[in-house]
Amino acid sequence: MTKRALAIVLVIATSFVSFGCNKSTTDTLLPDQKTLLISFDGFRYDYLNKVDTPHFDSLVAGGVQSEGLIPVFPSKTFPNHYSIATGLYPENTGFIGNTMYDPKWDEWYRIRDREAVENGKWYGGEPIWNTLEKQGVRTGTMFWVGSEADIQDMYPTYWKPYDADMRLRARIDTVIKWMTMPAGKDVDFATLYYSYVDTKGHRYGIQSDSLKNAIRLSDELVGYLKMRMKEKGIWGKTNILIVSDHGMVNQAADKIISLDKIIKMNDVERVLWGPMTMIQPAEEKSEKVYQALKAAENNYKVYKKEELPERYHLKNHRRVEDIVMVADLGYTILDEDYKQQFLNSLPRATHGYDNKNKEMQALFLARGPAFKTGSTVAAFQNIHIYELINHLMGTTPAQNDGAIDSVRVLLN
Repeated sequence: MTKRALAIVLVIATSFVSFGCNKSTTDTLLPDQKTLLISFDGFRYDYLNKVDTPHFDSLVAGGVQSEGLIPVFPSKTFPNHYSIATGLYPENTGFIGNTMYDPKWDEWYRIRDREAVENGKWYGGEPIWNTLEKQGVRTGTMFWVGSEADIQDMYPTYWKPYDADMRLRARIDTVIKWMTMPAGKDVDFATLYYSYVDTKGHRYGIQSDSLKNAIRLSDELVGYLKMRMKEKGIWGKTNILIVSDHGMVNQAADKIISLDKIIKMNDVERVLWGPMTMIQPAEEKSEKVYQALKAAENNYKVYKKEELPERYHLKNHRRVEDIVMVADLGYTILDEDYKQQFLNSLPRATHGYDNKNKEMQALFLARGPAFKTGSTVAAFQNIHIYELINHLMGTTPAQNDGAIDSVRVLLN
């Protein structure tokens, strides 16, 4: 019996209880199905309407698309990619931002700090590649948040450290090589990741020709992927999920909140900047800082950590600072000393805002033997994708916040 078949038998024979989710079922699965998860970072839910996208359109016609993919809050890259991988909210993964401070360890995590990025201690929960590997399913990750780290002292069977300069088609070629190696070495689950749509959106804005060209390039890559998979005979037996982590909204020079005009900066120990700004007041200054922010509350909302809305699923982790500001859509919180520098190099668009805003929703579409064809479904939360992949692979999920019933509408 192959490892793949053994994993399916074990799943059928094993009961599973988790919080907020149901056991994946295997009644529609075929033993030789593969799954490919692809992320186009910063690809907003409505970007396919901006230009002609014949290859995306072909996938939609032969598969299923949602009206949006709802990110976790904050609507940032690392928290969302890792929540997709684990099915957990940020307060359960510990990923509460692209940059974060851990008071227990007195250490910082920054996305450009390779030592931190590759250190598994920062990553809570169990990512999908670990779940599958534990059950005998080989995996390969061509860039995904967490896949470079020794989470649970494990790695995927094949993985690559992130290299922004790796050629776009070469990423596809490498993944297809992994998926079509001789039996016993090939992978049944793989990931792909591209960042350039996000980069062009930030730099030039969501109405720019540069962004439209990035969307066209994404479409060309989808066409290339289809061609290569057909050449290798795996197109018809692969379930392909194309996702993004968040949407995007334009910024403006007149939508600035100067934090140091509201509070005295020597009353705070730390500020983690962004559309969601976290503030750690100096000792015994917490109430003073909060009351000043509350009195000036305009174009933002301010919360004490313990009063954060439950729907954020954020407050129950030590890495969240004592006071949290959430800017209104399109507004930027910054220090007055940095204002001119910010204006001189004004990013044209950004994200990180309240995930209830439609503008923060991302792309989701899927096609393959497990999925409906020619269907459109309502937007759903990205935490359910972990459960969905386990269903497709016939494996038992680890504890997570998602539910297969929330995405069963996608399936045949």
